[in-house]
Amino acid sequence: MRQPPEFLFVDINQHCNLKCKHCMYWTRKEVALPGHISVARRGEIIREFAQLNSRGTVVICGGESLLNPERYFPVTRQCQALGLRCFSVINGTKVTDEATAEQMILEGPSEITVSLNSHRPEVHDQTRGQVGSYDLAVGAIRLLLAARDRLGVRKPVYAMAVVCRQNYRELDAFYRFVLQDLKADKLKLNFLQPTFGPVNWAADDRFYRDNIITDCEELVGILGACDRKYGLKLNPEWIRVVRGYHQSVQVNDDALQGWRGKGTQEAICNSYERNIMVDLCGEARLCFSNGFPGMQLKRTGHLAKFWFGSDRLRRKMAQCRQYCGISHSVRRISATLRPPAASAGETRAA
Repeated sequence: MRQPPEFLFVDINQHCNLKCKHCMYWTRKEVALPGHISVARRGEIIREFAQLNSRGTVVICGGESLLNPERYFPVTRQCQALGLRCFSVINGTKVTDEATAEQMILEGPSEITVSLNSHRPEVHDQTRGQVGSYDLAVGAIRLLLAARDRLGVRKPVYAMAVVCRQNYRELDAFYRFVLQDLKADKLKLNFLQPTFGPVNWAADDRFYRDNIITDCEELVGILGACDRKYGLKLNPEWIRVVRGYHQSVQVNDDALQGWRGKGTQEAICNSYERNIMVDLCGEARLCFSNGFPGMQLKRTGHLAKFWFGSDRLRRKMAQCRQYCGISHSVRRISATLRPPAASAGETRAA
């Protein structure tokens, strides 16, 4: 019998206040369309997910999701009430004072991650497309950690980087900054994928071509050195997959093609075995790609119907080799070795 889904990813918005080079969501304007589901309907979907898996995790997605707090906090508060875990990645631009930081600690997700691409301001600002975004991201982490200590609440606060040619050689100093200076709980690594968002996919992906890591063995050596130095407990199988992902792009020689590329030499994603993604219009999918069919969740019961009735789709998805398989949200292999008492969701979030 198929197990229930582990993660429910829910879109809060699809716009952003930064101009990240690897993402084009910032080109969208926030438009409330008639087809967008209401806060109440999103709540019904989350409630049905909790009925399927009372120990599941809701992941808040955007754009920059905190641009819409009227949608964001109803999700986090509902997850608290239902006993679900809730994860969220933010860019830090909206956590600028103690009051907001305290609200995030008390009412916000059970795990907070702030996007941070480097310990050097110029690298973060350049990749995120806005001068001053580094100061906001670092400031948000410091505010969240201070609020956590002040309130006496145990809640993970992480940093997460998009790792690419501009920052991978400095991972040692980056880990030292995040773990020893900021004193965040973890630095997560999310490797560069082809540029995503509402763009013309027939266009050449120059940013991906110019920033994908080409020296796979140097990257693996750096990861190993950081693992030993900082006690990261990196999963050797994950490191093998990271090497294979970057090798595939080089062997295929198709980085400029972006999403039109041939993809990885082996399947490295199993999103379809554990994830449901629900977009702003209430359509459910088994991954973020619209290349596979979804199902409109019109009423209670449709989430379960979609999940348990999609085995034929899963067999097709098992053949997918797209480069997004390296994403921390969908990859088959956890980045860190599983602690004895850890749950599947905790290891997947590594």
